[in-house]
Amino acid sequence: RVQPVWNNAIIARFEAIGWKDVCTSYYRMDPGTILPVHSDTYKRYIELFNLQMYRNHIYRAIVFLEDWRPGHYSEIAGHGLVNWRAGTTVEWSYALPHAAANIGIEDRYTLQITGWI
Repeated sequence: RVQPVWNNAIIARFEAIGWKDVCTSYYRMDPGTILPVHSDTYKRYIELFNLQMYRNHIYRAIVFLEDWRPGHYSEIAGHGLVNWRAGTTVEWSYALPHAAANIGIEDRYTLQITGWI
């Protein structure tokens, strides 16, 4: 798929702070979608970049692409997030528990960024 014209600038920003093999993914969460608390395994990312010995060096960031709307929720390490503004970014390291939900009436858009240090 074609990435937005500003996608390379996002990748460059994370590379500038030391992230390697930066990948992006855009996500539309439909109303009624719930991702219960979980930890990502990064299986394909680890295989793609041969990071079996470096899995604890993997980081993930989420950029909220629009202002918060009622019913949109994120949680990282047991801390709930609401009322974000477009461009708010949260990061975490490998295996940190997190969750997301859209119990609102509008789609929820985020950009997911993965890399390793």
